Amino acid sequence: MTVKKILLTGASGRIGRTYFKAMCNTYDFILTDLNRPDYEINSPHLFFQADLSKPNAAEALLNASEPDAIVHLAGIPHADAPFEQLLPANILSITWLLEAVAATSCQRFVFASSAQTIEGYPVDIQIHPGLPVAPANIYGVTKCYGEALCSFYATQHGLSCVALRIGAFEPKDADALKTARDYSAWLSPQDAVSLITSAIEAADITFFVGYGISDNRFKRFDLSHTRKVLGYHPVDDAFREFKPGPDLFK
Repeated sequence: MTVKKILLTGASGRIGRTYFKAMCNTYDFILTDLNRPDYEINSPHLFFQADLSKPNAAEALLNASEPDAIVHLAGIPHADAPFEQLLPANILSITWLLEAVAATSCQRFVFASSAQTIEGYPVDIQIHPGLPVAPANIYGVTKCYGEALCSFYATQHGLSCVALRIGAFEPKDADALKTARDYSAWLSPQDAVSLITSAIEAADITFFVGYGISDNRFKRFDLSHTRKVLGYHPVDDAFREFKPGPDLFK
């Protein structure tokens, strides 16, 4: 069986590092980021330092790597980031990248979108597939743009795209979950790996928006459609893992 070549952008970030380390014996990776990752990269994996917000950077990277699939994790992940930082990192990068990808034989483009695309809804509303986007900040707006661009290249240029609305990604030993919303939107590292792999491997997709949380007892997102389309089977539960006290729901 031929091993797939995966171009992983944002390889120095938390999710990029987690995914590479978990799957480095399954795929051949071409890693890219503004800065070299702080972990060891052995053959057959490669690293290219690149600024994807620059015109032609993506084209040169794709010509050098010829990936079967792309997992686009690069970008600024902070909800309070100013537009001046978000423009190159979250808008220009995916614009140039998708334009370049459309001219290749890449089989799947996986885009790390965000729960911030729908955080304008009250926290007591579970987000179901098909609800209109409702960003609560400019960061969320940039992720809505990325989703729309994926849809455009999927329906108009034949590129198979999966956008993943990633929730509160935190390690199991972190002390970062503070509110009921955080617990309901938690995505564990193990489930993040499963989710991204499912998005790479799922068949017969033109464009799909999936939800990226674990199997939490109370869920910010309805996972039923993501389970069905991607074959995603999360196993972790924030309420079981972290055991929040009764004050959480006051």
